[in-house]
Amino acid sequence: MMKMIGVALLAAALGACSDLPESAAPPDSGGGTAIMRAPFAPLSAGAYEQASLHFKVSAYGGENAHQISSQAEAFYQSIMTDTNLFSFMPSGLYEIVVYADHDEYVAKTRQPAWSGGVAYGNAIYSYNGPQLYQTIAHEMTHLVFNEFMARSRPDLLWVNEGLAVYEQGKAASGRSVPAELFAGVSDRMRAQPVTLEEMLAFVPLSEKTDDPNALKVTLWYAQAESMMQFLIERGGRIGFSQFLQALKDGKSFDEAMSSAYVGVWSSLSAFYQAWRGGPS
Repeated sequence: MMKMIGVALLAAALGACSDLPESAAPPDSGGGTAIMRAPFAPLSAGAYEQASLHFKVSAYGGENAHQISSQAEAFYQSIMTDTNLFSFMPSGLYEIVVYADHDEYVAKTRQPAWSGGVAYGNAIYSYNGPQLYQTIAHEMTHLVFNEFMARSRPDLLWVNEGLAVYEQGKAASGRSVPAELFAGVSDRMRAQPVTLEEMLAFVPLSEKTDDPNALKVTLWYAQAESMMQFLIERGGRIGFSQFLQALKDGKSFDEAMSSAYVGVWSSLSAFYQAWRGGPS
C-alpha cells in the first residue's frame, strides 16, 4: 500500500505527492539510508545526467537538468538554513529523475493520474510541469529529515510533514517567506484548531475518503505547517536544530522543547498554547 495525497484541495497545496511506504525502503542500519532505484521505467535514450554537490539529476536536455540541479541545491540550502543542520552529511547523492511530461511519468511509474511526484528510498521522481519545484522541495525535506533522524518515530509525523510543507511554500513563493498554501482553510484552522493530542496521533494518509475537500486531513496539514513556521521563525533556527537533535536522541517532546527553548517554552503544550495565541 502506498501513502498518497489525492483529494482536491490538499493535492493542490501539496503538489499531489506520494511516497512509497517505509516497508519498501531499506532497513535502518544506523548509518543513513542508501540510495535505492525504484522499480520504475527509466528515462528514454538521450536523457542527460547532471551531478552536483548533493544531487544527481536525470532529465531531458542539458540546460533543463542544470536548472533543476541548481534549484535543488538552492532548496537544500534553504532546508539547511531553516534547520541549522549544516553539520549533517548525507550518505550519498540524492537522486532526482524528471520525466518529460505527465504522460511519460504516469506511464513509467504507474502512479495515479493526480500524482505530481513520488519518493522512493533517497530518490524523487516527477516530471516537467508547474508542480516540479514544489514537489522537489517538499520531498527533499522528507529525505533530509528521515536520513537525519535515522530511526522511525510515528509521533514525529507532524514535524516531518509540517517542515516539508513549509519548505514547499517557500519554493512556491520563490522567496524566503512561504506562500499561503492553505488560504481556503486558514480561518477555520485558527477558529477550531486540531488538538495537540490529535496532531501527534492522527495519521492523515491513512484516511480513506472520496470527499474532495477532505477537510480534516487538510486542516491537519495546514496546522502542521503553521506550527512549524511559528517554531522556526519565532523560536529561532538554532533552537530548532537543538529541538531536532533532542528528538533524534530519543527525547520526549517536552524534554526536547524545554532543553532547546530554555526560558521560552517549557513543554510542547506551552509551545502549542503560544502558537494559538493564548497563555502558556
